[in-house]
Amino acid sequence: MHKICISPLLFLSLSAVAQKASSDTSRSLELEAITIVGSKSKSIPGSGQHINHETIEKLNQPNINHVLRLVPGVNIRDEEGFGLRPNIGLRGTPVNRSAKITLMEDGILMAPAPYADPSAYYFPTFARMQGVEVLKGSSQIKYGPYTIGGAVNLISTSIPSSFNGFAQLSYGSFHTNQQRVWVGDSKKNFDYVFEVNRLASNGFKELDNGGHTGFDRRDLMGKLRWHTPTNAKMYQSFTLKFVNTTEESNETYLGLTFDDYKANANRRYTGTQKDKLDMSHQHISLTHSIFPVKGLSINTTAYYATTFRDWARANSFGGQSINNILNHPETHQTAYRIMTGQENGDIDYQSAARTYQSKGIQLNANYHFNTRQLEHHIRAGVRAHADQADRYATRSTYSMTNRLMILTAAGVKGNQENQLRDANSVATYLNYDVQYKGLKISAGFRHETVNLEFRNFGNADNARLGTALKTATNQLAVFLPGVGFNYEINSSMNVFGGVHKGFSPPGMPSVTAVNGQATAEKSINYELGYRMNTKGFHAQVTGFINNYDNILGSDNISGGGAGTGNMFNAGHAIIRGVEMGMQYDLLYQKTVTNRIKLPVCFAYTYTLATFEDSFVNGGGDWGSGTIQTGDYIPFITPHMLTGSIGIESNKWNTTLTGRYTGATRVKPGQGDKTTPSENIPLADVNALKGFLIIDFSSNYRINRTFTAFTTLNNITNSKAIVANLPQGYRPNIPLSFNLGMKANF
Repeated sequence: MHKICISPLLFLSLSAVAQKASSDTSRSLELEAITIVGSKSKSIPGSGQHINHETIEKLNQPNINHVLRLVPGVNIRDEEGFGLRPNIGLRGTPVNRSAKITLMEDGILMAPAPYADPSAYYFPTFARMQGVEVLKGSSQIKYGPYTIGGAVNLISTSIPSSFNGFAQLSYGSFHTNQQRVWVGDSKKNFDYVFEVNRLASNGFKELDNGGHTGFDRRDLMGKLRWHTPTNAKMYQSFTLKFVNTTEESNETYLGLTFDDYKANANRRYTGTQKDKLDMSHQHISLTHSIFPVKGLSINTTAYYATTFRDWARANSFGGQSINNILNHPETHQTAYRIMTGQENGDIDYQSAARTYQSKGIQLNANYHFNTRQLEHHIRAGVRAHADQADRYATRSTYSMTNRLMILTAAGVKGNQENQLRDANSVATYLNYDVQYKGLKISAGFRHETVNLEFRNFGNADNARLGTALKTATNQLAVFLPGVGFNYEINSSMNVFGGVHKGFSPPGMPSVTAVNGQATAEKSINYELGYRMNTKGFHAQVTGFINNYDNILGSDNISGGGAGTGNMFNAGHAIIRGVEMGMQYDLLYQKTVTNRIKLPVCFAYTYTLATFEDSFVNGGGDWGSGTIQTGDYIPFITPHMLTGSIGIESNKWNTTLTGRYTGATRVKPGQGDKTTPSENIPLADVNALKGFLIIDFSSNYRINRTFTAFTTLNNITNSKAIVANLPQGYRPNIPLSFNLGMKANF
């Protein structure tokens, strides 16, 4: 069996191919079209990590939060315990709804509306992914629009080079179950793969009056490819990909007060019994790939996606906002008792329906050639993209009656939110790599033009006749240069570094802005790193600095704000840190095969993030009031560590993984930390304590076809508070198990 290492440093030496390598031209071209790091990770002038298929299979984790923590520089805030809507940040970018990083699947933007409304309420089903790539540093300018923190690219099941299939069945705690099947083949001119997934659970939360708190997600994916014979004078192919995902989750924004959390961390209030997320996503893309001449490949992709999401949930109880109740339940006893079902009363209920569209066409060209002792690689691309978010939020009234919520007044559609958010962009990039012996220099630029339009029809114009229409627009153009290097000191060591200008779009313009619209977030980013790979030992150390000109804040309920969605600039900020990773097989013997292996790995990140200007904050995820120079930026964890130890043979492997998240500030400030405790209002808490989660995974190969596996999550049953957002304290998934069987055929 392959050596397992859950440090990202092993991924640097692995190829992008998740199944056995093949010389088949069509397969090679497909991987070149969809990957951003892959086998290039040892020589790119930046930090690029690839988590490969073997590692994902050995960890048996359908929760991407657990897997991404293997890569240093990744900051994650858990929310519902299963990783369905991860909150991801890279190198100090905000984590809320992964809105400040570039998210892709097979090289295509996958957030529902990455420019107009970037919050990733839809995230692809991780259970059907065969690889994950994380790119940071100067090389990421090719993968915008969010180029400050970095890019995450999920690689879906690829078309196999010959007939192959896979099936997986599992069952575990809280009736959590998964069924997955894929089958594919490559013929003379026609190749395919089809995959179905279902992941469901009754949930680990406990409603006061009983009921389902889980989810049911179903996913269908297919790829169809026609190609010329591999020996054709000009090889080319067309690949059609489609994805259909549906999800029903009995999920809520509402957490717990501290006292209730201590009594039962898994409790759900009676007032959340109607809270529900209904989500569907459809994607289709057509990719044309061609090798016109030797060394040149061109990939052109047209794509279209729609996403519908309606997160219906309680908005207030007895006329009191949820934040007021959570902050002072003793002061708002009547509202608290309605929320917990102990008293009858009115509940304001909001159905937040949103329909997203994302479409575009992108072309990427790669040209390799040599001149004497120089190797040249030119990459160029252009993408025309448009996306829209159609928001129709509706407020209704329920009555809490004998612990049951009864509808008393159905609202008119759009009486809470009635708006359209549109974005159009054209992005181009050019990157030139030149290599002489062990030195590679990479220089390039990205250019983006973005047009944003916001139309608010008002809460009384259900038909959108425009009688109270308010509009706002914003246009911008940015030029983003970057340069990096990679120098091979010898066959086992190299250094790399770079500097590039980073960018994040400014979000939707505001119809109520007094001092002008928010401007784009920009920064100058620096990194310097060292890699070593020798005799079973792999290590990497990287230092980085992100120097912001005008860092952006946002006002979203999911981030603790009022939910206006407005963006605002907060001036100068600096985020700096160190990323380290190491892997070593304690029983390493170069010439011995079929032996026991004992790999140990760790990935550590230190991040220091501070505001460098004083300003009056506009609200949202940074709270309100004056922020002082030197205040720490909230929700950026200074210390994160993931470590593991495993033992492996040809027939089985076992891995123990620990994920430590250090104390994290949840409000700007510099003084002492105030963590959750009795008699401390939620609004006065400015930090969460650090916590450690330990997981276990094991696989046993019965024969060439069948493999049995098991996982144990949170084996110490830690009850640490992992988040205080969106509304109240939230737990990690408790001690849980999963048993399953895999079959390759």
